[in-house]
Amino acid sequence: MKMKTSDIAKALSICVLAVLTVVFPKETADSTVNSINVCINSIIPSMFAFMVITTYIQDSGAYRFLFRPVMPLLKLIIRADERLLSIFLLSLIGGYPVGIKLLKEETAHNKYYSAIINKCETASMFCYCISPSFALIMIGSGIFGDPAAGAIIYVSNILACLTMAGILSRVYDLKSLTASGTERKGSLTDAVNSASRALFTVCTVIVAFNIALACISALLRSFGIEMSPLLTGIFEISNLLKTDSPSVSLIPIVSGIASTGGLCVMLQCSAIAGSCFSLKRFFAARIPCAILSSLYSLLFLQFTDISVSASTINSQYIYDFSANKIIVLILTAMCIIIFYRSDKFFRKV
Repeated sequence: MKMKTSDIAKALSICVLAVLTVVFPKETADSTVNSINVCINSIIPSMFAFMVITTYIQDSGAYRFLFRPVMPLLKLIIRADERLLSIFLLSLIGGYPVGIKLLKEETAHNKYYSAIINKCETASMFCYCISPSFALIMIGSGIFGDPAAGAIIYVSNILACLTMAGILSRVYDLKSLTASGTERKGSLTDAVNSASRALFTVCTVIVAFNIALACISALLRSFGIEMSPLLTGIFEISNLLKTDSPSVSLIPIVSGIASTGGLCVMLQCSAIAGSCFSLKRFFAARIPCAILSSLYSLLFLQFTDISVSASTINSQYIYDFSANKIIVLILTAMCIIIFYRSDKFFRKV
């Protein structure tokens, strides 16, 4: 059977990655330990409870009375079904993967209704935003030494999503999301199971992506090429914390990067969505949203007088980890499994 060009490219990429993990064993091992530590100490504690709560709110229909005060105003801006508006609001509070996860569950419950799947694919373009805690603490205090900078970035991200939603809801029909006519009851047990599966996917992608990024960075350093934190932040947003000399002029740039979430977060969303619905529109919307967020931040800076300073937050995780050949081989196998889990590919080989 003839292999597609994309399959060949993916296979070659995996081979290159496997070689790099052997060539740079220390970077591979350190990146793995660091990523797992971040997942255990940061990602899981900060996201698990909220993923459970948001899933339960959406499935139980509790959003109807929780968001009732803001729904009339929101409907004037976004012409969409209340379920989509609820997902939109929850994505603004919960952070990057929450919106995509909830949209994925909507499509899973309505997998035989192509019109609903199409609406969810459109909504994925704007149900995606940085969380307030990450914006204020990690970016505001962690990069610029001032939570006010994070507040500007967070509000700019929200306005970019609102602008995109307002435009798209007037181009596409985003109403009448429920087709079955029966409301899902929602179960706390189901919400816990759903959140656990989603977080496992998120953490797996984080580990795999950071291993690849660490190996590629080590390869470039061997040629005397050092990537700036702003550049690596496009791939993994937490790398922005390594910025040494922050300035007010960087706020619009960081705001644009924060609006995309970085390639790693987008891959997490892709893994969460799976085959339930296409994310082509989601990826296509990232650049326009980034531009809008940067412009809003630039506008706010014209009316805001803030000063930034070097952060006192420790952005580096330091570990004493001794790599050996057996561990490196295990990590290499793990990388291959994580990065390419397509059964079709292995059947073709």
